[in-house]
Amino acid sequence: MTEPFHFQWQNEVLCKTIYPMREPKLRDFLLYYMEIDLWQTYKDQKIEALNAEVEAYTNAQEAAAVTAYKSYSSLVGYFLQKDMRPYYVKFKPIDEAELTEINNFHALFAESFPKDIRGEKSYVEGLIQFWVNHRNMHRDAVKSKKRRVENMDPAHPKKPIETQELAAKENITLPMAEQELDQLRALFATYDKIEQRKLAWYKLSKGDPNFKPSEAEFLIQYKPEQPLTVKDIVWWKAEEYKASLEKKNQYELLEEAYQRFKKEPKRFPPWLQYMIVHFSGMRYASAHGSWADPKDLLVRLGAADVDKKAKALDDAAVEKLCAEKIAAYQTGNGSNIPGLARAAEKEWKDKAALHMLSVKASGPKTRRAGINALLVEEANYDIRSLSTEDALKKLEAMKATFPKWAWKEIVKLTPLRVNHVTDPNWEKLTPEEEAERNSQAAMELRAVMDAWENYDSSAWRDEHGRTHELIVSRAVCNETAEHCQHIRGNLPPGGLTPKPKWYSTHEAENKLPGEVRPFYTKPTSEKDYVQGASIFWLRFVEKEPDAWQVAKAVKTKSGVGLLPDVPVAKKKADPKATVTPWKYSAMDVVTRARTITDPQTKSKNEQKQWLRWIHEATVAEFAETADGMTIITYETALPDGDKGTSAVGVFKMPLEWHLSDGLEDTYNRSFVGYVPEGEVPLEHLKTMLDWNRILRKKVL
Repeated sequence: MTEPFHFQWQNEVLCKTIYPMREPKLRDFLLYYMEIDLWQTYKDQKIEALNAEVEAYTNAQEAAAVTAYKSYSSLVGYFLQKDMRPYYVKFKPIDEAELTEINNFHALFAESFPKDIRGEKSYVEGLIQFWVNHRNMHRDAVKSKKRRVENMDPAHPKKPIETQELAAKENITLPMAEQELDQLRALFATYDKIEQRKLAWYKLSKGDPNFKPSEAEFLIQYKPEQPLTVKDIVWWKAEEYKASLEKKNQYELLEEAYQRFKKEPKRFPPWLQYMIVHFSGMRYASAHGSWADPKDLLVRLGAADVDKKAKALDDAAVEKLCAEKIAAYQTGNGSNIPGLARAAEKEWKDKAALHMLSVKASGPKTRRAGINALLVEEANYDIRSLSTEDALKKLEAMKATFPKWAWKEIVKLTPLRVNHVTDPNWEKLTPEEEAERNSQAAMELRAVMDAWENYDSSAWRDEHGRTHELIVSRAVCNETAEHCQHIRGNLPPGGLTPKPKWYSTHEAENKLPGEVRPFYTKPTSEKDYVQGASIFWLRFVEKEPDAWQVAKAVKTKSGVGLLPDVPVAKKKADPKATVTPWKYSAMDVVTRARTITDPQTKSKNEQKQWLRWIHEATVAEFAETADGMTIITYETALPDGDKGTSAVGVFKMPLEWHLSDGLEDTYNRSFVGYVPEGEVPLEHLKTMLDWNRILRKKVL
């Protein structure tokens, strides 16, 4: 029997859909920390003392020069070919129209490729943008067709044909365009290693009549233009380490992470270990609606049944049951004491007491209503008292009673997906399943499922804060940061807007225990980036933000607010300017406006922007690298990047970038908020950070 999966990222289908950047983000984590450690090892050494490293570096660069030239020549040769059919025969059936576009693109490349290095890189860069637009056209077509097919009546006569057309666009046309873009980007990347050498050859060949080597001969020879430095050695070692990670799978990468965690547990506290293991590479999208409480579903499914049975009792049975309940709840006597009668929690005791008032009432109708409500509440209590694992087992035992559409939705919204998902389309009902769901026969169950799924889309937040289990299948920036804080033992408010005030209030109250005191500040140096702190960024946007995004007035202890004291230097307006200076309104919500004049028509349009909190990240470490002071954060990449950028994980940026407000038009001021760790859920983490379960082999 196959060993069950313990976490959703261990399921290959879920890993591909929920964690599109799983291995790249695990590699990033390992690489960024290696860069820090390498610089710490070498920064105080002299290059003259590193003979072995210099020799290895030189040998590596000589080999790299040959490899870089071969890669460059191969890719240029690829784009100079005019018939690309042999490279696309794997797509069946091939999209002939797209192949024609690709062949035309290669003809353009061959016709216009610069004759020397001076214009090559910018030319290829322009082609990338051209082909990105082409690829995006296909992306948009897929999205549009998908919406159309999803909204078509299952019985529509054109649905089968349009479904096939969608499959062709999604699985053939778009991937063909993506493959060509990948090759273009690979060519562009070669210029990082070859452009300066090609330029040097060009200048020498044009300026020195005695210069004889061919371009190929010159390029495969390694000749450093500057004296070798310790930084060069560190950068090279980092590249070597990066290359060593490229072919490792997620388990091999996690094992490297485990060795780091074991060696330096203080450097990698539980919250960071938890996020690296369970969130690295997760897709960027709101966690809302990605989880629903399995216990709540059991309650809803059982409530109608309990109520039906209670209503079927005759008067004598009701009287007998009332007497039994009075004895059980007042004296604890009886052979079948319900769990609710023993409940110690005030919430449950109050509910029981309220129902018992009716059970003990003098009127028979009130007693019947009371016993009905009490029986439903007892069933509710019994289910709510179950562990998540036991609740899931109950649902599993009921699988045969659910139609396919209902079971698919249950699996999608609960941790049952870990071991029950085998279909890449696990999040979407088929047309047949949709039809069955919407049928008259499914009305009663559909009502239960709708109520369960839509009860509270943000319920994951409280559940994770309580259980610390991996329950969501996606997350955005503030939700990722909230997961970090939950593992740190803190329960911050949801969204972006309330958090700065939450941190500043804790700073003012100064009640939380911890060596580093709570604070909320505009950072001025690396010392403000304390591990576990939240970083918040501001931005002006064209659309009015909602209540969870808007930047409400809040100041640091030293009086620094959302805007500079004088956001715009007062200067005489240029009467010939087509754009007037920004005018700011700093009330409860900050806005700004300016007038833009069309130089052709002279028409004037007002541009208005709102200030909002745009992003949140959590500090993992600040450290010096060969590139300078760097801040390592755990966060999300925003979803406006290209393929392979929108995901959760470890990121790095220079300290200077973090400290800058940016220019006025791209205002990007940031603040840092910190509270000490609360009660870290170590008991829960025994399961979530069980490396035998994580690596699926015995390591401890």
